[in-house]
Amino acid sequence: MFLCYDDGDMIITIASFKGGVGKKTTAVHLAGYLSKKGKTLLVDGDPNRSSSDWAAAGLLPFSVMDEEQASIEARNFQHVIIDTKARPDESDLKELAAHTDLF
Repeated sequence: MFLCYDDGDMIITIASFKGGVGKKTTAVHLAGYLSKKGKTLLVDGDPNRSSSDWAAAGLLPFSVMDEEQASIEARNFQHVIIDTKARPDESDLKELAAHTDLF
């Protein structure tokens, strides 16, 4: 599925039923690229919160928030990248797919 708003806003979800497949790496690199094109948010859905730790250390050029914070703040960003936990529930995937431009 690929949709793009008229003003270029994007919501992209990175998901997999298996851990260790490079979801976080892909999400961080996409967010880094998109941060050069507009205000970008990475939603850190991984329980390890590695992206959040990197952001807290000032190592990332974009904002990082957990799902709860992002549900309130996402409207303030041009681009949103969602890094899901490994093995997301079917209901989580359906919800993400319904509200994502690229999944």
